[in-house]
Amino acid sequence: MIYDVLIIGGGPAGLTAAVYASRQGLKTAVITIDIGGQLIMSSKIENFPAVPPISGFELANRILEQAKTLGCEIFYDEAEEIKEDSDGFRVRVKSGKIYESKAIILAIGKKPRKLNVPGEEKLAGRGVSYCAICDAPLYMNKRVAIVGWGETIYEAATMFHKNKNKIYVISPSKIRLQEELPKKLQRLGAEIIEKSKIEEIKGDLTVKSVVLKKLDTGEKTELQVDGVFVEMGYIADTNWIKNLVNVNQNGEIIVDKSCRTSKNGIFAAGDVTDVPYKQAVIAAAQGATAALSAYNYLISLEGGTEIRSDWRKLLK
Repeated sequence: MIYDVLIIGGGPAGLTAAVYASRQGLKTAVITIDIGGQLIMSSKIENFPAVPPISGFELANRILEQAKTLGCEIFYDEAEEIKEDSDGFRVRVKSGKIYESKAIILAIGKKPRKLNVPGEEKLAGRGVSYCAICDAPLYMNKRVAIVGWGETIYEAATMFHKNKNKIYVISPSKIRLQEELPKKLQRLGAEIIEKSKIEEIKGDLTVKSVVLKKLDTGEKTELQVDGVFVEMGYIADTNWIKNLVNVNQNGEIIVDKSCRTSKNGIFAAGDVTDVPYKQAVIAAAQGATAALSAYNYLISLEGGTEIRSDWRKLLK
C-alpha cells in the first residue's frame, strides 16, 4: 500500500498533522515509538488554548483519538531510513517493514541525552528512565540515582521525595547553576555526589547498582540503586536523515514558513525544526501547517489548485 502521507513521530506536531491530513481525505499513517513524545512528561498543561488544565498524557491521547476517528492509521515502530524512489519515498522501520508514501512529514521531536555507558541500553525501561514524571510512581520507597544538572534535578527530586525514596544526585561538576539548588536538594533529603560520573549500570533483569568514578581522583565505587533517572536534556536526533534534508548546527531541520524542508515532498514540524519556542501549541500549529502544505504538494503533482485554508470540504 502506498500512503499519501507518512508522518514520523507521535507528539503534538505529528498527531495534529495526522488530524489535518486525514481531514483532507489523504491516506495517512503515523509511525512512532510512543504517543505524546515530550508532552507526556508534563503532569499539568495550562497554556494549551481552549483546554482546561490537563496532563500531557491525556492531551496527547485526545488528539490521537481524533486522528484515528478521521481514519489515520498508527504503527508503533521506529523509522530508521528514508529513501526516495519514483513513486515518492520508502521508509524502513526497525522491525524490517517498508512503508511507501508520496509525501513525508518529519515530527520526530527531540530525544533524551543518554549516558552511553555499559548497561544503559540493556536496562532501559527496566530501571533506566529518561522521564521522572512518567516513572517516579513505579519506584515508591526505592533507591534512585538522578543524573544531570540544573532545575530538572530538583523537579525530579521533588517527585521522589513525595514517594519516600532514597535519593542520590550525581553531577559531573559542582552544582552551582543556581545558588540555592544544593540547599533545596538537601532539604528533600537528597545525597549529592559531585564531581562524579556513572561508568557502568549493573543488573540482570533490573538495575541493581551503578559504578561511579570520581573525576578528580579516578577512584571508583559501587552504589546500590533500584533506578537511574537521566535528566540531561534533549537533542535533535537527525543524523539518519541529514543526507535528505538540511539541518542547522544543532541538528534541527531547517524549514520555511510553510514547514517545507530542502527536499521536495518532505515536510517537518515541531521541536525537531529550527523554529524557536519549543511549546506544545507551536508544535501543533506546525503540524497543521505541514499537513496542509503536504496536501498542496500532492495536489500540485496532479495539476490541481492549491488550497489556502482548511475549509475546502465545508464549503462544498
